[in-house]
Amino acid sequence: MSFIFRSFPICVLAALLLVGSNADEPVESVRLVQVGGMHETIGQGQHQGRVTLAEIVVNPHFYGVGAMEALQGEITILDSEAIVTAVAGDGLPQPMESAAAKAALLVGQSIERWMDLAVAEEVSPGQLDETIEVMAARRGIDVSKPFVFVIEGEFREVRLHIINGACPVHARKRKLDIAEENRPFELDMDRVNGTLVGVYAADSAGKLTHPGTSIHAHLIYIDKKTSKRITGHIEQAGLTKGAILRLPASGEQGAAPARPSPEEAG
Repeated sequence: MSFIFRSFPICVLAALLLVGSNADEPVESVRLVQVGGMHETIGQGQHQGRVTLAEIVVNPHFYGVGAMEALQGEITILDSEAIVTAVAGDGLPQPMESAAAKAALLVGQSIERWMDLAVAEEVSPGQLDETIEVMAARRGIDVSKPFVFVIEGEFREVRLHIINGACPVHARKRKLDIAEENRPFELDMDRVNGTLVGVYAADSAGKLTHPGTSIHAHLIYIDKKTSKRITGHIEQAGLTKGAILRLPASGEQGAAPARPSPEEAG
């Protein structure tokens, strides 16, 4: 499954979920925008540039995640601002200009109104998917359909990577060697403050997510050594108490109002 944007109005772009059978013809559906899919982009090596970030960020209040063409970096879009990080020659993260950058893979959504929920207890990395699902369902979001979320606060037990021509998650699962020139940047952090942007998509392995997870999420954080803003693909992350989960407000995903649980209300 491969999706390529042609020339069409931006107002239509913001209201697309590309789930069609024709690789060159986007299909209108609900409010997500998807360009490419995990399997063909990473597994099959179809990582050509499919859409410029300039075409995406003109959409108001757009949030999304993706990978650069040729898998040469990670893309995170936060409120229509594209943050792009690649791997420099010394193997360290390097922020990149995004105006003319192209994405091989991207999924996101324009969200104008959010509901903010405080996380009542610490969440382990293995509980993150379920925590998002449960908190979203309690607020009336249809968790059988993909939706964008944001988390702000302190994260724990974080593992992330920045892709550099080959995906380390795919390589590990397939027991493949990665050439030295394609080595990703990989980082483990016990605690880090930042902003996580992601999409929750149940049963979407190979399309929107890697196998074994229901989320595709990127973390934006400040590198303490360089003071540069970096973004990377999250392989695992837990949450500390008090982190704020931002979910699409009622109507943004067809959600109905829901009463908070006692622990969330407290």
